[in-house]
Formats: sequence, C-alpha cells, structure tokens
Amino acid sequence: MQGQRLTGVLGATVVVEDVKTLTDSELAELRALACEHEVIFIPGQSLTPLEQVNFSHRLGPPADSPFIEPSPDHPEVIKVLKEVTDVNAFNFGGAWHSDFSFQPAPPSFTLLHAIDVPSYGGDTLWSSMTAAFNALSADQKEQFSHIGAVHTARDAYSPKMQAVHSTLTAMNIVCDESANDTEIHPLITTHPETGKQVLYYNRAYVRDLTGVADEIEKLRLMEWLHLHTTDAKFTVRHKWTNGDLAIWDNRATQHYPLNDYAGFRRELHRTTVAGSRPMR
Repeated sequence: MQGQRLTGVLGATVVVEDVKTLTDSELAELRALACEHEVIFIPGQSLTPLEQVNFSHRLGPPADSPFIEPSPDHPEVIKVLKEVTDVNAFNFGGAWHSDFSFQPAPPSFTLLHAIDVPSYGGDTLWSSMTAAFNALSADQKEQFSHIGAVHTARDAYSPKMQAVHSTLTAMNIVCDESANDTEIHPLITTHPETGKQVLYYNRAYVRDLTGVADEIEKLRLMEWLHLHTTDAKFTVRHKWTNGDLAIWDNRATQHYPLNDYAGFRRELHRTTVAGSRPMR
C-alpha cells in the first residue's frame, strides 16, 4: 500500500478498493500512512454510518464529541450537513482548528466521508504542525519548549455562541457553560506514534499562553503563531468528491473547511478516534 504525495509537506492519496475489506496488516499500513502524511484521501468509498463506525473502531475506540447532537443513524456519527436554504449560515468547524484540542485527551484521528458535496466550493485545507515546528529557529524551539497553551471551547461552544450555531438548520449544536473549562497542553508536543516534534497550536481553541509574563508580548506571539502555523507553505487543499474518505491526524495538523458554497447542499459523515493527552 502506497500513498501518492500531494505536496512536499503533507497529504497523500491512497487507493483502496474497499476499506471495509482491509486485513489487519493492511490496516496497519494505512494507519502508518496516515501518521506519515498526516492526512490521507481514499477515493471511491461507500460506507453506511454503521460501516464507518466499525471501520473507525479498527483504528481505536471512539472519542467523545461534546456539544454536537449525533446522527439519528448512529450515536458515534456526526452528520456535517448544510442545506441549500442555509445561505447565510455559519460553516461547521469554520476556522483553523485541531478537533477538540480543548479536551484532556483530544482525538487522535478524524474520519470524514463525503456523501453529497457541491460541484465546486466547500474545499478543506490542512496544515502540518510538524512542518511548522521544523521551520522554527533553534532559539524559538528553546523558548517555546517552556510555554503552555491554554485550550478552551469558550469562543466556540459557550452559550454566547448558540445563536451562531443555530443558523444551521440540519445540525443541532447545544452550547453550554462547560465550554468555559480550560486545559493546558504543551506548546511543543511529541507525537506518540512517530516521535516527531509538533507545534501544537490553533487559534480557535488556544486563548492564552502560560510562561509569557508580558501581556502585549503574549498577544503578539499568539498572532504570530496563528500566522506561522497556517502559512500556505505548510498546507494542502482538498476538493471533495462524493465517496472520498479522508483520515487525518489531529495530533499533527490543523484544518479549515471553506464556506464558499452558498446555495448548495453539503453532507459529510464524521467519526473520531480517541487519543491520549498531548505530551512534551
């Protein structure tokens, strides 16, 4: 099993006739490719919600997905759905982020299966936090190794955000006060499977830094971290086709779905695999 690279940094297409029929050894190869390339795209898959859940379970136990009501077809599937009539609606996940990084142990992998996508628009971008770390200077690596990032969902899922999420008529997102909780993760982490160093940052959920005393310096650093980690040279962009199955490594990436398909229907099915606490 081989991945056809899409950029010199991250992303690969992997041809598999049917992921449901993979042997254990083939699945191990696929997992290794997902870790190596950080996001992989497998075209031409046909998965019911239950089949997607069963395949996800082979990668690991399910991760907890707070705030978002799952699909009625299966409690582990989130139906990422925007209807034709949701012209002015918020785009689910519509900012650079790493899935649920505000949790004590964020998801390791996310799987997204394209069911009904527009003929154009609605692409998703991923950025490599491994490449972002490698591009740091030696002084920055030393400085950042002493900094912690304060992750919280307060600006995504706290009650003040309910009106924004309620513009999506086909998804039920219930905001509550638990979104104000915080978790501190190292700014530089070690990937538990590859051993690579990662600049573990995303502006959607990192709202503060520890280890930086000066407030102005802290704000400037957070803005710099956002611009650095989302620089075009670290990214890959995917145009969805019905049947695509994307698997990405949340421990090493951020992603951003574009909201440029007003007047079109877009449906993808999402499952997540449990991860471990980010470590230095």
